[in-house]
Amino acid sequence: MRLRWGRSDMPSRDYRAPLDGVPRYTRWEQVPKGWYTRTQLARMDPPRKPGPDAKPRGQVLYHGNSYAPLYALDDTVTKRPVSPAQRAALDRARELQRVCRLCDGCETDEYGDPVPLGKGRVCGPCERVRRNYVLHLDSREFARVLREGLRAGTAVLAAVDNPARPQRLVMTGSALRLDVRLPSPNDPPPSGSPAAREKQAQETFASITRRLAGAGLPTDGMLTVICWQDAALIRRNLAGAFHLPQPSGWLAEHTWYSLDVWYGRWYAAPAKGVLDPLRFSHDWGVNPTDVGGDLADRVHALGLALDAMADDHPDTVSPGAPWITRPAAISDLHAQQRSR
Repeated sequence: MRLRWGRSDMPSRDYRAPLDGVPRYTRWEQVPKGWYTRTQLARMDPPRKPGPDAKPRGQVLYHGNSYAPLYALDDTVTKRPVSPAQRAALDRARELQRVCRLCDGCETDEYGDPVPLGKGRVCGPCERVRRNYVLHLDSREFARVLREGLRAGTAVLAAVDNPARPQRLVMTGSALRLDVRLPSPNDPPPSGSPAAREKQAQETFASITRRLAGAGLPTDGMLTVICWQDAALIRRNLAGAFHLPQPSGWLAEHTWYSLDVWYGRWYAAPAKGVLDPLRFSHDWGVNPTDVGGDLADRVHALGLALDAMADDHPDTVSPGAPWITRPAAISDLHAQQRSR
């Protein structure tokens, strides 16, 4: 029987937690004679392995943070010889564990050696691409829900001239075209009375509510309001402009949405032009044409952006989107989408 000792006989580099209730050894010279790791048993001549009922007698520390079980030689049995064909298949399987099943690439350690990719056999760059593609799909589904609300008459598109101090509000829906000048603190008080100004502001709010109801839109807190950005700020400052102590009705907090972040995830333009999947981050400043123009143009562009997200044509996303520059990373996800 021949046996080789040394660090090259250690088990794999995967972390292995210590076993409870089993003696631990932190140095190889502490290991009792006749106790061996699985790797050492497999390298004996002839190769051996733990028997069916064998339990570890101890465990030895290796690679600084993992423990390998130790078995007494009396608790082991001889391995059945492996045929050349079986050996070749095993070698091929080990080799494939280091090759990404999507892009055929590999990851290396600090010495340049390929490392196992673990369950799923997906490399880091492909995994990052897939996460960003899932964000893209989630944004598409979100846009489809919002567009369905527009078509069903339960949602509107909205824009104001200044989110911090709105003085003009534009809303459009399936049967609504609303363009309202809002009360401003700079307006002279009607009849010289601040109370009259407050009453006028609340009458403007009531007038908008009637316009929404007349268009068949809900006004009881179930109306979805879609803005390009700063939806929470706009809602809060509109309530202030209308002198409402407690926002209610179509100004309910939980029904206002900003589209810009969802659009950024869907469009997936790389920040600063960085195309490396591992360094990819979204350019949150991207916006559709005319979203920054006149209010009517902004609302129109907002609707076009929503349609683009919901329809999700491949040529409408950023040419630098990770799944565009690295399509192999989502090849199986595309197949799943087609099968649905």
